[in-house]
Amino acid sequence: MVESFSPEGSGVLVRLRYRDSLTTDSFPIIMPGDTGAVTGAVVALRFFLHDTPHSYTLDSGRVYVQRTPSGISVRSTGAGVESAIRIRAQLDSREIPIGRDSVSCNYTP
Repeated sequence: MVESFSPEGSGVLVRLRYRDSLTTDSFPIIMPGDTGAVTGAVVALRFFLHDTPHSYTLDSGRVYVQRTPSGISVRSTGAGVESAIRIRAQLDSREIPIGRDSVSCNYTP
């Protein structure tokens, strides 16, 4: 999950659902409640326009992930509906560090 928020309250959330390992790949944008998709990405945006908050989730498009030795780069193009208006969005984030799991995935009887 990638989160980026400004102190003013604007931000982006990208949640990647992938199989075994995160590699360079392209993911279809899915809705947050989609439990049937094995792989996909949920993208949500929040921003202010003239002191009015706006937020929406992309419902179509793709997220492109490039794995690098130090992290990932994420690029997304898609569209969503906010206040009955269809809005297109393009996102680009580079060199996002990847944290390490602190819990072992090994089976312990």
